[in-house]
Amino acid sequence: MSRYSGHLGEEWGSFVDIKINAPRVLQQQLRRRKKTRRDPVLFSSVTDAYQPLERRYEITRACIELLSRNEYPISVLTKSDLVLRDANLLGRSAENEVGMTIITLDAKVGQVFESGAVPSHRRLDALKELNAQGIRTYGFVGPIIPELCTVHLEELVRKLADSGVAYALFDRLNVKYGNRPVIEQVLHTHFSNQAKSILDALSPGSRYYNEVRTQIIEFAIDYGLEADIIF
Repeated sequence: MSRYSGHLGEEWGSFVDIKINAPRVLQQQLRRRKKTRRDPVLFSSVTDAYQPLERRYEITRACIELLSRNEYPISVLTKSDLVLRDANLLGRSAENEVGMTIITLDAKVGQVFESGAVPSHRRLDALKELNAQGIRTYGFVGPIIPELCTVHLEELVRKLADSGVAYALFDRLNVKYGNRPVIEQVLHTHFSNQAKSILDALSPGSRYYNEVRTQIIEFAIDYGLEADIIF
């Protein structure tokens, strides 16, 4: 995305563009849309809609307010419990849903790969609170990094089921678009003893994720969680 957003050469995660005109642009688009079409809107597939700066600028909240007023179904996928601030808006329609991305319960792995995100236990608490307020929720477990994210996988499935999510999505770590060198560097820096076996599991022909798929299915059955495995 650095290439498409004018930040070529900058490290992903080191910058954020504050699109302060987003609510105004959305309002213009809504006026042009046919009143009979109410396609679901996702917040957000590339960048988390609840960046820390959202607390100050409230851009996401303004957009949700507009979509809610125009009766569009809304789906949020985030790693932040700041979404609780907007529960009053998201609770207006039974079609709305909120998902939390959680890759691990291991604090060290989380600190390395998600240093800017709130801890996983706060995300699980947020799911419980959203369910308590009658908002449909789901979990997104991904990317599942070999070895690092599978050690506590059963416990994570159990905790998601206990939180009351309607379902959970599971995805592998996809090595593409030139991200392998960065992944290798991080692994060799922070998990040197496991780096080789992790990279082997990511190699073409590896059956590692076939075994993970089987585990997820078994855990989901054991804890009554509807699981959608998308790898």
